[in-house]
Amino acid sequence: MFTGMTQPDHTQDETTAPISRTGILLLGGGAGSLLLTGLLLWWREGDRLFTDGLIAALVACF
Repeated sequence: MFTGMTQPDHTQDETTAPISRTGILLLGGGAGSLLLTGLLLWWREGDRLFTDGLIAALVACF
């Protein structure tokens, strides 16, 4: 039966989606892993890593 008016569906509100705690932990873990990897490379390679990497990145851009 058609009533002429429909009720809005409030089962899923797209504008106020809750932030997933798992997603925040995954993002934080990824950022921490990148930081630790960078520190390990800096400890192993030192200044050479920075200068050679910077030069290679500039050459690759141009």
